[in-house]
Amino acid sequence: MTAISEYLILIQQALQAGNATEHTYRPALKTLVEAVALEQRLSVTATNEPKRVKCGAPDYIVTKGQTPLGYIEAKDVDTPLTAIAKGEQMGRYLGSLG
Repeated sequence: MTAISEYLILIQQALQAGNATEHTYRPALKTLVEAVALEQRLSVTATNEPKRVKCGAPDYIVTKGQTPLGYIEAKDVDTPLTAIAKGEQMGRYLGSLG
């Protein structure tokens, strides 16, 4: 089974419980990010709720050792991303994070 297949199963199980929030899915997302990296022979760490940075608090930072590779902002499953992509929060992140 692939990392993505496992992720989708975990998300579906959480949805079926009927009481999930954005935070419910985060352990599965951390596992997915790290597993996909390993498939590419990369060792990374996806840290949920890292320390705040100047522009706010992205939900994850993905690092290789001490080097930041990227940030992830997680949203609940039914949240439309089109409005968020153009929103104030993403504007702050894109303007401040490398």
